[in-house]
Amino acid sequence: MVVDVRDEAVPADVRRLIDSWTEIPAFVRDKHLTVLSANPLARAVSRSFGEGVNLVRRTFIDSDVLRTSPHAEAIAGHVMTAFRESLDRHESDSDFEELVVDASERSATFAALWAEDVVELGGPGTFLFSDTAVGPLRLSYQQLAIPRRFDQTLVVWRAADEHARGALARLAEISTVAPWGEPHVTVAPWGEPHAPKGRTHG
Repeated sequence: MVVDVRDEAVPADVRRLIDSWTEIPAFVRDKHLTVLSANPLARAVSRSFGEGVNLVRRTFIDSDVLRTSPHAEAIAGHVMTAFRESLDRHESDSDFEELVVDASERSATFAALWAEDVVELGGPGTFLFSDTAVGPLRLSYQQLAIPRRFDQTLVVWRAADEHARGALARLAEISTVAPWGEPHVTVAPWGEPHAPKGRTHG
């Protein structure tokens, strides 16, 4: 399910900024975790980063990742944490309530996690995107607040290791030189969680 986000105004200077980052995947999401704007490289990393895609729906309702991924529990927990953190920062509204009701009715995993009512404060995360045009990519991300847009968040990805740095540069060439066709399917909105030594996700 893709949401119409044409009325959600991302500041023009922010759009220009992320579009100028030809070697840095980046997108802007709203408080409901719906992607409002994404640069070509972000869309090349994952079709889940396309405009109008809600990351909660993509994870719990619109994909089979929770049935097929060996990291389903970590992925679900991570997305739920991001959703709860956003809800804690903003007042609940009808869109939040509709999303919670719909996801609870259609996903037993979402309903169980929602009932736990636990929020783990998140920081930078590292994930493996296993199906891109250049092969697996291990990327880390940081979420940044946008000035004067309290309900919008800038998500910036970077290579997590030397191999990913080279592969990301090749992917940037593909997404810049040639028109990007049907995006490659990834196993999850955030890829497969990757835990560096001494760190776990979940």
